[in-house]
Amino acid sequence: MTVTHNGKQYSVKRCALNNNEWRLTSLTNPRQQVTLNRWQMHVSGLLAQVEGKK
Repeated sequence: MTVTHNGKQYSVKRCALNNNEWRLTSLTNPRQQVTLNRWQMHVSGLLAQVEGKK
């Protein structure tokens, strides 16, 4: 799945060990990765894009 945040596009995958974490990988620079937990995804507004509107 691809999401856009601050004008940059990221590929999003759930982490294998913990279902409450997501790994965001930059599409322009694949070495740039960040891991966010559920609360951080909610605060940044990405949780709604990943899980859909609830």
